[in-house]
Amino acid sequence: MEADIDLPGLLKRLRLPTMARLLEQFATRAAAEAWTYLDFLTALVTEEIAHRQQTRIEKATRKARFPYLKTIEEFDFTFQSSLRRTALAPFLDPDFAPNGRNLLLSGRSGVGKTHLCIAVAYKAIQHGYTARFVSAADLIDELSAAAIEGRLREATAAYHQGDVLIIDEVGYLHHADSAANVLYGVIDGRYHRKRSVLCTTNKPFHQWGEVLHDQQLAEAILDRLLERGTHIRLGGKSWRTRHIDDEDGPDVPPEASPCS
Repeated sequence: MEADIDLPGLLKRLRLPTMARLLEQFATRAAAEAWTYLDFLTALVTEEIAHRQQTRIEKATRKARFPYLKTIEEFDFTFQSSLRRTALAPFLDPDFAPNGRNLLLSGRSGVGKTHLCIAVAYKAIQHGYTARFVSAADLIDELSAAAIEGRLREATAAYHQGDVLIIDEVGYLHHADSAANVLYGVIDGRYHRKRSVLCTTNKPFHQWGEVLHDQQLAEAILDRLLERGTHIRLGGKSWRTRHIDDEDGPDVPPEASPCS
């Protein structure tokens, strides 16, 4: 083999920049530790794959538009004792996103609903899928404006893409009168494409008709979400006010209701 061959340059041409960057360092280690050629190649390829995986995760996380990043490991199941991690296990495995399963988390403010949805979506990203976060208010306002401008179909289609969609805080704020119409378009499109939806709400399901200004469409939305979905109601105190004594006593224990 020619001594003047530019091996790092060749690796870059093959789009293997991590291998090119680590080549000299690993060659030194290989000589010092008597690696075989196979050991040397395996080490370089492993680093290239790991770097590509991390880069992909970082890009997908930015595109998800999370308001903040939370992982399942960061969730305090001791404080939120109404929920066991095992209840979330089906949503943390690699088969969650491709099967188009949904998760609806309800409960008072501060009990960890958004944290859990972000953690589930981030785990899906780690498994190789894509995610998107949007608040219900922003989603409805965006699509309502698009409807007025005559581009509702195009705007709605953007929310049919991606493997996991988080719709956060349904019912927390006053929604536009067209809320049920535009939200139905998103949910129905994802339902037929078998793409997952994670949803948080502080309202009981029987109040969604009032929140979305259309009882029949609210029922149709919930019907599609729950056919392949699970509802978990979280109880307990708010994490944000955990330092304040709760004079009202404990909440009624939550229920987890698989609906598929």
